[in-house]
Amino acid sequence: LFFGDGAEKCKLMIKHPNATFIDGIFPSSKDMLKIAAQKYTKKNFEDVAYFEPFYLKDFVIGKKD
Repeated sequence: LFFGDGAEKCKLMIKHPNATFIDGIFPSSKDMLKIAAQKYTKKNFEDVAYFEPFYLKDFVIGKKD
């Protein structure tokens, strides 16, 4: 499922038959409150020293031209 600010850009490039694009949904951190509260209650924490985020594209540092 693809939605949010970047979904329109992805739609031009991703042609996989299982890709579904949903208009009008723009996620916010406030939408994560219920899940975060459940994890906190269960003491299910991430060890930020070893946590690695997953990005859809490679992160490359470079200078602006």
